[in-house]
Amino acid sequence: MPLRRMITTDPNSIGAINRQITVFAPGTRNVTDGGTLPPSPLFTSWASIRTLRGDELDRAQQIAQDVQHCLRIPYQWGVPVTGDMLVGFEKRTFQIRYIADPDEMHTWLDLYCAEVGQNAGGS
Repeated sequence: MPLRRMITTDPNSIGAINRQITVFAPGTRNVTDGGTLPPSPLFTSWASIRTLRGDELDRAQQIAQDVQHCLRIPYQWGVPVTGDMLVGFEKRTFQIRYIADPDEMHTWLDLYCAEVGQNAGGS
């Protein structure tokens, strides 16, 4: 007897887009003191979030976690999504590593992101 699937919805279906995220524009350089301003919210969207893999990286005197996710969002017309943006979900922050437009149909954007840090993968 085959095992039951853990995910009951197809990641390509509309029903899988059930998490609200916020995409942040990258921090800009402050002209007055030369520092960097914090990222500012650009837009919010609905997304499906899938974990691709997770690693524990053993660095000098610390263990860091690197968890990679694929976030699928509706294609954003008029708002360019770039690789230097950040994505916020609940209390977690993801760094965009790669952006794909499946089949070049301008229907979905797949954001391949990494959550790096002490709380990577936590809730």
